[in-house]
Amino acid sequence: MELFGKKTIIPTFEMGNYLQFFCNELGNSYTPKSLIQQHTIFPFYAPFLPQYRQVDIRKAITLGNGQGVYNKLGIIAGSICVKKAIYYCPMCASTEIATVGEPYIHREHQLQGVVVCPHHSCDLKAYDITTNDCSRIEYVRLEENRIDLSSTYCYKKKFNGLLWRIAKAAYYLLTHHFSNIEKKNVLARYKNLLYQKDLLTNGMRVRQANLHDFVVGHYGKPLLMFLESNIDRHNEYNWLRIVTRDIKRTVHPLRHILLILLLSGNMDNFFRGMSTSYNPFGAGPWPCLNQAAEHYQQAMIEQVIITADSKTRRPVGTFTCKCGYCYSRTGPDQSEKDRYRKGRIKVFGAVWERKLRELLQKNDLSYRKMARILGCDVKTVQKFEASMKNETMKEGHTPLDILQKQATQYHKSYKQRFQQIMREQPELSRTEIRKICPKEYMFLYRHDQAWLMKILPIAKAPSGNNGYIDWQQRDLEILVQLQRAYSILLQKNKIIRICKSSLGKQIAELSILNKKKDKLPLSQAFIARVTETTQQFQIRRCQQIIKEMHAEGIFLPEWKVWRKAGLRHKDYNLIKNYLNWNSSQGGIFTRNDKVNHPVK
Repeated sequence: MELFGKKTIIPTFEMGNYLQFFCNELGNSYTPKSLIQQHTIFPFYAPFLPQYRQVDIRKAITLGNGQGVYNKLGIIAGSICVKKAIYYCPMCASTEIATVGEPYIHREHQLQGVVVCPHHSCDLKAYDITTNDCSRIEYVRLEENRIDLSSTYCYKKKFNGLLWRIAKAAYYLLTHHFSNIEKKNVLARYKNLLYQKDLLTNGMRVRQANLHDFVVGHYGKPLLMFLESNIDRHNEYNWLRIVTRDIKRTVHPLRHILLILLLSGNMDNFFRGMSTSYNPFGAGPWPCLNQAAEHYQQAMIEQVIITADSKTRRPVGTFTCKCGYCYSRTGPDQSEKDRYRKGRIKVFGAVWERKLRELLQKNDLSYRKMARILGCDVKTVQKFEASMKNETMKEGHTPLDILQKQATQYHKSYKQRFQQIMREQPELSRTEIRKICPKEYMFLYRHDQAWLMKILPIAKAPSGNNGYIDWQQRDLEILVQLQRAYSILLQKNKIIRICKSSLGKQIAELSILNKKKDKLPLSQAFIARVTETTQQFQIRRCQQIIKEMHAEGIFLPEWKVWRKAGLRHKDYNLIKNYLNWNSSQGGIFTRNDKVNHPVK
């Protein structure tokens, strides 16, 4: 009654309740905010929760009885490494006995997943009195005659100090106030760090398989299993996938700590860089490299458009200045000098063209001299000169204006195309419409999804058998189609690698092969049996070239084989032993029946 104004209040070990009344009774020496931050485990969970849930929890323990708080924290549903006892550090207890006369309970020692003291790295020990051994309204205290003050370091030795790093990271969360940080900020920081380590595509999709190998390879399965954080790579909702996706589920702070330590090295690096975003071309603004402009090499470009190279998948940055000059280069930048490197000029712009016109009108400079002044090739000068003679220069249109105009035109024409199909063939389903105009469908899905979903017909429910599918029969049907497709691919003039993708596309069932693979064991087994390795495919390609050239009676030296097959020399060296060289036939290869055997 004195503390909380009610007889029915039950003391909670890790959180608390009715803190506002409690602080008022103490004469305003404390505030609920300071008690929550300095004396509860809430800061351990707070940065990884949505903002609205943080507010709800603070309100529940400040003004109410804390009901539902543990559910909102995720302690009940997502608990790992649950502690059923009160834990203490023998070295902390010894120091406190010597300095203040008695040991006290530390909140950092009670956190799930923390098994060593973050201050002394020694093993934590369980107190022999638990909250279940006494009255629900009793406050438990550490008694000197019931605690063991001898120190051990078993856990520190077992995992090479990783558990101590985790304990210190957990203590960092408790002792730092992240008032403006929530789940979405943490996710954005993950994406930036993953991008730096090439674990994120330019389309901001996480390379989950590579990330799984990175995490497991660093920590090892024994530690992950000890912390109840093993990762099933085949589970679409394993904790590593959830923590890197923008979904409503929350993940235990211990697992966040594992990822943060791996990506940033320590907690301070991670949270200090929360507001910074990684860019493969450095921080803006970027210099304009238009040599015809007065602001040449000055930081005039505010935005960069990043795409991926179609072959190497490396980031490609496109820089457009207000003067109309637009260039691109492949990243990431390795030094400050790279900021002044241009790979390809996409648009020269009106300023550059006016300068070229002035130089041409002077008629006293060579093409080579003009090219050096303008920073381009001689042939570019000649090409522009020819175009200027044929048409009037169009000024005032930047590359961004042109792109926007084209996008608007596409948008309008694609909508008209869709509406025309819907009028002419109203009985078509969504899937059938998408097959008729796939290009228009994808453009509208990306740029005007609301309009597209509104105009499309209502999705049809599965027909027959109440939606039940006989997967065993479906597996047999797809198997027959795969076998037929396999024969067709082998007979094609254009050699295509045999794999799940090529077979699935051939029978138009790639999606079901990827999404329902557990229900298609026969089909998956057949695909695994006939799928070619890269080197097997290279051998078959060389073999086909040899066969064709031999039939035409054409002289075929060895270097022409790998050149015609599109192989690098080092790749050819790995497979050439599987092809016989017959010098008696004047440089003609003969078929080796063993080439279909797997290459190690």
